[in-house]
Amino acid sequence: MRHHHKPFGMNCGCPEETVVYPTNYNQVDTCSENTVKHVHPSHTNVVNHHLQKNVHVYPHSTSFANEVDSVNVYGGSFQVPTPPRPNFPVAGAPVPPTGPVPGAPGVPGFPGGFRRRR
Repeated sequence: MRHHHKPFGMNCGCPEETVVYPTNYNQVDTCSENTVKHVHPSHTNVVNHHLQKNVHVYPHSTSFANEVDSVNVYGGSFQVPTPPRPNFPVAGAPVPPTGPVPGAPGVPGFPGGFRRRR
């Protein structure tokens, strides 16, 4: 059987069809804030300590001495040429011998006489 509906707003007496969809859930977040004071009391006690150090001093001194001895050693004389012989004898003076004086440094026969260096 065919069912005809009447124009909008008029009921034909037929049951109306209803389609129910699942509920659409929306979430709206709100935020609020409050402050809670948490009191944690503390106390500082300052104690000053003083230490007196007694230092005992025993002064002592030490002396040092350096002793120096010195010796004079004859190191020989320079090679001085023999002065020329006077041509005339001096009255009362002995005549000196000719040539170097025996036993003088640098003269053959003197210890450490002439040496050749290489």
